[in-house]
Order: sequence, then structure tokens, then C-alpha cells
Amino acid sequence: MLNELEGMRCFVSGPIDRVDDDGVGWRNDIKRICKERNINIEFLDPCDKPEHLGQEIGDEKKRMEELKSGGPEMWLEAQREVKKFKRIDYRMVDMCDFYIIYIDINVHMCGSYFENKVAEEERKPIFVILADHMEKKDLPTWLVDLVNYDEMFESVEECVNYLDEMNNGKIIIDDRWIKVD
Repeated sequence: MLNELEGMRCFVSGPIDRVDDDGVGWRNDIKRICKERNINIEFLDPCDKPEHLGQEIGDEKKRMEELKSGGPEMWLEAQREVKKFKRIDYRMVDMCDFYIIYIDINVHMCGSYFENKVAEEERKPIFVILADHMEKKDLPTWLVDLVNYDEMFESVEECVNYLDEMNNGKIIIDDRWIKVD
């Protein structure tokens, strides 16, 4: 086994504030399946940050909704909180070797598109996982030039299968990948 992806870091981006599970479900699935297959990737997950870095899910998500509804003084507090976790998320994009974005065209997602732009500007390999109800033809047109057709997946499992083939050398890692040990 080659373990081509050994030690690589992957940022997992996708909707958080407008989905019922806070975006945790698909992220946990990809981490679990990769672990089961011994694909030793370090996932940088905005839903699983050390608590002192600012959270976006659970009670903090509810708190943010209260702050946004509380008038000018509470709005300023909301801004401070968002700046804190936004900075951490951007830093994780800076640190990653490649980037995976989960796209559901039925969910309005702002932060993910901003993070995607950073990944594009930093020339990261970008993979897309589409929501269950989507097909590749449903990818928003502006994103077409960011992802290779064979690096867009219709399920988490399909994405992990591709990563597994990369990890084992069946799919050659091209010059977009820069691994610094």
C-alpha cells in the first residue's frame, strides 16, 4: 500500500447554519469511512474545532440566531463572534493540502463559497460532493471551472472511493498536489 495521501490535510466545507444537523452528518461519514479504509488524512473540520477557537454549531448556532435578532448592541457581538470563527475557518483552508466542498443547491450557503474562493486562489485541488438529490449537471455554473468532472461526486462513498484509489496509486496525484513533509 502506497499511502500517497498519508499526512495530507483536507478541509471539509459545506452548509452549517441552514441545515438541521449543523453539517455534521456528511463530515462524520467521510472521516469514518476514510478511517475504516486506512486513508490517513487529517481532516480540518469547522464543525469539530477546539472549543476555544469559536464554534458554529449546536448551542453556539442558537446563540448566534439570538444575537442577530437582538438589535444593534447584540449585532456587534454577533459580528465579533463571526469574525472569530471565520478567521479560524480561513486559516484551516490555508493549512489544508486539498479541499472538499459539499454542495446542496437547495441550501443557501455563504461561508462555503467564500472558503471555496480562498481554496481556488491558493491553487488547492478541489473536490465536490453533491447532495443526494443532485447530479453533476446541477453544479452551479460558476463552479464548473473549479473542479474536474471526475473529481465531482454524487455521494460521500464515491468520493472516498476516489481518495482510496489516489491513496493506493491507482489514480496518479498530479502537479496540483504539493506535499511538504
